[in-house]
Amino acid sequence: MKKTFTLFAFLVFFFSAKSQSLELGGHYFAESNWFFNSNVTNAGGNPWNIQENYAATYSYSYGFHLAYNFNDHISLETNVLWATLGQSYNNAYAAYNGGTVTTGVLPDGEVYTAGETSKATTTVNTIQIPAIFRFMAGNGAYFGLGPQIDLVSNAKYAATYDDGPMTSQTIDVTKNYSGAFFSAVLSFGNNIRISHSFFFNINLRFAYNFTDMKGVDGLGQDLNNNALYSGNNSFYPKYAATNAVSASFGVGLIYRIGHDF
Repeated sequence: MKKTFTLFAFLVFFFSAKSQSLELGGHYFAESNWFFNSNVTNAGGNPWNIQENYAATYSYSYGFHLAYNFNDHISLETNVLWATLGQSYNNAYAAYNGGTVTTGVLPDGEVYTAGETSKATTTVNTIQIPAIFRFMAGNGAYFGLGPQIDLVSNAKYAATYDDGPMTSQTIDVTKNYSGAFFSAVLSFGNNIRISHSFFFNINLRFAYNFTDMKGVDGLGQDLNNNALYSGNNSFYPKYAATNAVSASFGVGLIYRIGHDF
């Protein structure tokens, strides 16, 4: 009992020390992110002769900010961010089987016409929860490192075609994605004082997803479909993981409770 009381008293003292403070607020991030898969960049050899080319699209996230400053130089930040992540593609369908057939069928059953092109975007909605250890310079500037988990809530694939059997399609592809994937985050930021307790935050973040997010390719095909990798003329040579890479710029408003650095 005595040891328990001593530990409790220590924790109360530790978290109420004058050198510490708590930050509450919100963030908005504009993001550029890419879903890299080595098969996409080497897609569809004979007999399909299809090109999948990456294209940029706008992504964003927003949510809550919480940070605990242990002292003037070390802090732990976490967020709960609702993110809409996207990857676009420009696809080109050449003549099937070297030009001898004008209509082809993808391994997933989709019919296409030789010579057509398409524009497609995969959108993945996630809840992002990072845990970033920040190292502060004492003048508001800091950099941080830490892990992040993305919890996938839903995903869709949308494409428009300039020719072929259909003009557009939208597919729910949530089940094709991993339910969660993990990233490493590098953060650079600055808390700019507005008043005694309020700060305007600017934040630059880079993230690399080091687990397989799975999903679909630029044609909307399920990358977990064994038909893509089987047969004498497989669409892809072998399965390859999909990893997300992102760079984001964010702004936020922060209210600080406790010690004024």
